[in-house]
Amino acid sequence: MISGPLLQTISRRMVLLATIYDVARLAKVSKTTVSKVLSNTPYVSEETRKRVLEAMTQLQYSPNLAARGLKNNRKYVIGLIVPHHPYHLFHDPFILDIVLGVESTASSHDYSVLLFIPKPTDKQGVYDRFLRTGYVDGVVTLESHQGGIDDQVLDELGIPRVSAGYREDLKQINSVHSNDRLGAYQALSHLLTLGHRTIGIISGPQNFVVAVEERMRGARDALAEWSVELDPQLVAFGDFTVESGYQAAQKILGGARRPTAIFNMNDRMAAGVMHYARDHGLSIPRDLSLIGFDDIAIPTIVEPPLTTIHQYPEMIGQVATEHLFELINGEITIFPTIVLPVELIVRETTAPPTMMD
Repeated sequence: MISGPLLQTISRRMVLLATIYDVARLAKVSKTTVSKVLSNTPYVSEETRKRVLEAMTQLQYSPNLAARGLKNNRKYVIGLIVPHHPYHLFHDPFILDIVLGVESTASSHDYSVLLFIPKPTDKQGVYDRFLRTGYVDGVVTLESHQGGIDDQVLDELGIPRVSAGYREDLKQINSVHSNDRLGAYQALSHLLTLGHRTIGIISGPQNFVVAVEERMRGARDALAEWSVELDPQLVAFGDFTVESGYQAAQKILGGARRPTAIFNMNDRMAAGVMHYARDHGLSIPRDLSLIGFDDIAIPTIVEPPLTTIHQYPEMIGQVATEHLFELINGEITIFPTIVLPVELIVRETTAPPTMMD
């Protein structure tokens, strides 16, 4: 263990960031030797390497990323592009879990994450300006139906990209997403098996994300399998918020033909329907069965606990980011779309209808 006046002198300087010169001085080696240890270069004795590493630990020294980048043309930063309004980002636990997966994986690779939220106006120009800054070694993009990410610009700049969600061009490459179609199919099949035939659907915004369209396809698959037609009057659109779920429930449940069950395309809108039902004297699941999608925190804290489709948003972020690093490191040049599993979680908001409809 290095100790004595030398350590005390340098420790007093640690109010500032320790430098490679501090490490060299404490380990009694040259700056060049420290650099060799940092880059894992051979021809450094084990005793010297151990002394340098010990000095780095005592000084809490972290290699300067900019300096590392000068040597290997890396920025040690990846971009995370979230083409949604900040409200949706910071209020949607599903999106935040994807961000968590991206950040934790980047951190494990000694990378930082630069979050980029483009404004709805001039989206293409904003993307181009961001990508041409040279700040990032690669980007993870969250799904956006309208697009805006120009692969031609990315290719021109040599910036690899992985989509956490469906690609705008719908190509089955370099993307990671849940099996949304299967999840919706499982949800509707569960309701149909219980005996429900008059079923409402609260969808996400039209032309917003491909996942919404895939879930609608899955719902229609199950209905067709049971020879049940979907009444357009029992379909409403929300924006994934609790408030929009409440408003959609008002439209569906306030009509002449009231459904015995509602499939909600996320859990927060399902919570909004539960609030509406409580306010209007409807008992769940006696008067109305409900099923959600995501299995975020809400299903286990609402009363009764929500039946839903479980998916793995943090894993989406992790897998997408791990594959981005494989692209950055040149280990792969392309990979087929990875579809993660989903699972029906039956809790207490679904039951057979009190009267078979």
